[in-house]
Amino acid sequence: MTTRFGDADGGKGNVYLMPSMVKEYRGRLRRLLETERFGEAHALLRFLLDCRGQDEQVYDEWRRLLRWLEAVFPDLAARSGGPADIGAFSGTEDWTDGEPGEELPDDEETMRGRALRPRDDGDREALTRRVLEELKRSPRLEQRLLALEKAVYLDDPEVDREILDWLHGEPMHPSMQFRVLQTLRRRGAVGRVLLDRGGERVELEIERTPLSEDDYPTAAGEVLERACRGTESYDPTLPFFARELWEEILKSIYGTSDYEWMASGGEDAIDCWAAALHLVVQLAAHGRADEAEIRAVYGIPESLRFRFEQACRAVRRAMPPLAAGPGKS
Repeated sequence: MTTRFGDADGGKGNVYLMPSMVKEYRGRLRRLLETERFGEAHALLRFLLDCRGQDEQVYDEWRRLLRWLEAVFPDLAARSGGPADIGAFSGTEDWTDGEPGEELPDDEETMRGRALRPRDDGDREALTRRVLEELKRSPRLEQRLLALEKAVYLDDPEVDREILDWLHGEPMHPSMQFRVLQTLRRRGAVGRVLLDRGGERVELEIERTPLSEDDYPTAAGEVLERACRGTESYDPTLPFFARELWEEILKSIYGTSDYEWMASGGEDAIDCWAAALHLVVQLAAHGRADEAEIRAVYGIPESLRFRFEQACRAVRRAMPPLAAGPGKS
């Protein structure tokens, strides 16, 4: 539970966070990040940092995560107002979209579908128009991502064509393109699409778009595992950031020559990508990183420096994308 507390303390608010609630808040924070609800995760972190009653180590963890979110999505910091409303996070609400006291299903996909599937008694045609309008016109990242999730459950057969026309006609960052392809695959669409991704013209099959980490080549997991080992020796919290950023990188490079190089599974490729991921994560979390030291840790000789820098450029391109509007990068 959270309790209002009277005295001021180190600039924090008057909400005292009981230790028993930390695990619960961490669970909610994890769910928000896993479902890419970054705006809500940002607001929750701001609320938690305004509370009192926790060890400084816990606050440091939350601060690092907040800095990472604001580094990856700069518009989150720009949109932040005053302290987050305690009513949104106080633990008194039922954190489901169903009826109060209703038991949540264990399967995340089932829970997401139940929350996003249109109601039977609603105006389906009006809902379809509204979702597509949000997808194409909204300037807010979170609203566009939510519209993509909702579009999976629209039963209008014209939705696929509308989304494909938008995908081909609207300039957007490669990671947003990837999310659109995921939506089309979840809707059961098939076929090939030609897209400009990272300066390349690539042909992709909708039905082969990865939906989970198991759909990626083995090398993708090896890169992440290698980077997590390296970052953990520097800061035990960095592997979490590495996992989040690596997901964005894979979305951004999918189908490109960079992706094919990574997917080849060569030891040099895995080392270069893991080192690049380590470098960018450490810079985002701490504001500094020694490139030469990191290359030495991953055993990257001078002969592979060009390849390492190529991976670094791809990683950096993946970081700021979705903070921009639909037609910006």
